Amino acid sequence: MHTVLHRDKDDGPVTRAAKRALETGNANYILNWIPEESENTLKNLLERVCCERTTRKDTNNHTADWYFETINRLHSTSYGPHHLCISAKSPEEKAIIFLVERACESGNFGEISTLIPDTPAGEMRRRFNDVMKKKNSGGDNSAADRVYVSAFADFIAFVYNFRSESFL
Repeated sequence: MHTVLHRDKDDGPVTRAAKRALETGNANYILNWIPEESENTLKNLLERVCCERTTRKDTNNHTADWYFETINRLHSTSYGPHHLCISAKSPEEKAIIFLVERACESGNFGEISTLIPDTPAGEMRRRFNDVMKKKNSGGDNSAADRVYVSAFADFIAFVYNFRSESFL
């Protein structure tokens, strides 16, 4: 039986997916956040961490720390400056990620429409709708899920960059 990890309020989407994969032993929860060529590496790492967690009862599990660091590194390398690893973001970037994530989860554009109200010709709404079209493949199609994650990361970068430019 896997130990259930608590959800830290500062966890971004990548860390939450990594925790869910670790809690369940199911790599499908995290595969869409890392490059396709790293899938086998991640699956092997997850198996190792899950095995170690079941055999070691102490709470100081360095293998789990290594697991999260590896996932963040793989994700950051793949997405470059558009990565969604919360620990490396400014408070404003974190807030935007959380707001956009919540809007994408609910499908409610109104939750973010005031972030940058002066986008030209509804560009923000068009991009949001594009992200929503790519959402919800059910988590069992890594290729389709990666398309969504890429659109999601690009949308967050657009919101952050446009918002930064409009306050200069």
